[in-house]
Amino acid sequence: MTTTVPHTRVGNIKIASINLFNFIEPPLAYYDFENIYSHGQWQKKCQWLSEFLGHRQPDIVGFQEVFSPEPLKRIVSEQGLVHFAIVDAPTLISDYIYRSPVVALASRYPIVEISSVEPDARLVAAMGLSSEFAFSRKVLRATIEVPQIGLCDHYVVHFKSKRAGLAIEPKLSEPKLFEHQPFENQPLALDNSAPAASIKLHSETQLLTEQALGRWASTMQRGAEAALLFNGILVRRQASKHPVIVMGDFNDSLTMGALDALTIQGESLHSNDIKAAGLGHLSDVALAAVFAQYQLKDAYELFMEANLRDSLTGNTAYHREHRAATHYYGPKGSVLDYILLSSEFDASHGRSLAQVVDYQTCDRHLVRPEYERDAYSTDHAPVIVELALRS
Repeated sequence: MTTTVPHTRVGNIKIASINLFNFIEPPLAYYDFENIYSHGQWQKKCQWLSEFLGHRQPDIVGFQEVFSPEPLKRIVSEQGLVHFAIVDAPTLISDYIYRSPVVALASRYPIVEISSVEPDARLVAAMGLSSEFAFSRKVLRATIEVPQIGLCDHYVVHFKSKRAGLAIEPKLSEPKLFEHQPFENQPLALDNSAPAASIKLHSETQLLTEQALGRWASTMQRGAEAALLFNGILVRRQASKHPVIVMGDFNDSLTMGALDALTIQGESLHSNDIKAAGLGHLSDVALAAVFAQYQLKDAYELFMEANLRDSLTGNTAYHREHRAATHYYGPKGSVLDYILLSSEFDASHGRSLAQVVDYQTCDRHLVRPEYERDAYSTDHAPVIVELALRS
């Protein structure tokens, strides 16, 4: 689904986020030795990206799942995105096989500073996390000189996926701890005298256990990443006063609890907490103004608020309910890819510099694919936000 309103392109700024889905140049392989594109497949993947950028003409793009940054840099440069940033490298497993792809950013405008965002060790300890905690993929922060806006901090993220990453290893003394046994042959009751750790799990029991615990472990990792990133953004914003744009594959819905931290609102804070922070003397209006400086909002929501609410055809509830998916697992679609904006891009904020005039979910290759064109594109729908400067 593409939702648009009439606007003038001249002077506007387009921001895009694209998960490239295993962007790796042959003869390198991703995860397994069999996962190597042929020359023809690789050319089609690169051609799809080049044509997409040429047609959509974004000014700043955040990329995820990058194994081969140099070919990507060449492609984006040919489309006028001559400034390129990356802060990490994929991990070599063995020989030519890689894992852990990274994020990248390309821009038409000069990048004046590039940095990775590291979690605050003090907060990691306070949250009860391991001292070895790290973002599953390094977060990239690029400060860009955006025309008529000035320095703006752009964050590219790829949060932990929902896949279960937990494996229960059997004890060395119990090589057959996990074994398959038909359900009808299983005992009707457990031997309560046996320690839980010594009970032999059947293969299906082990699988369900690993999936349940593994998915929750992934959710905890993703939630911790979101909260610690938000802290990093707050600290940076307080010091720099730069506008903020966060883009990427969040691997979850913003409406789910794991990502709550990124869009926390002052209205949700308890009055006792506000008083304890020394802000109890502020009026509701003053408090709202203070918190608005640090709040991030979903660009899709800002688009609806700025363009649909007062229009004859505008129905925010309808558009929210029918928001196009950016990823499909079988027939089930989910919105996993987002662009978040600070108050400078919120039309309802008195000091905003720009507003969202267009939001597009580019899903043609997912919902109406043509094999020759889309076979090696990506399994995500890129999202694009267009910003217009306020007069």
